[in-house]
Amino acid sequence: MSPFEQFSEMVDGSAQAYKRGWLARFFLWLEYRRRRRRNEPMPFRSVKRDEGEAVGEPMDVYHLSLHDMMEHEVAGQLTAEVLLKGRRINSFSCEAYKQMEEMVGRTTVQPRWV
Repeated sequence: MSPFEQFSEMVDGSAQAYKRGWLARFFLWLEYRRRRRRNEPMPFRSVKRDEGEAVGEPMDVYHLSLHDMMEHEVAGQLTAEVLLKGRRINSFSCEAYKQMEEMVGRTTVQPRWV
């Protein structure tokens, strides 16, 4: 089993646990806090617009305009969506990018399930 398939199973488990009740949501919240404290978001994959199915509405993500900050910030935002809202997301596609200021950019991403 590939690492991406293992990650997808983990996301499925989180989505099912979210539906079970408040105790499961509490443990998911603890996992989110642990990941945020250590700055370790879940490993979401960037895909093309036509891969997989779109999940929910597109999201605007504000980030530093450095070479790897967009992926890291998107992964952080999607980690919150999976662990705190119980959404089933394992990848994302970039829809649009806009340079806001000298070092700040805005990327519109579409969460996806592949």
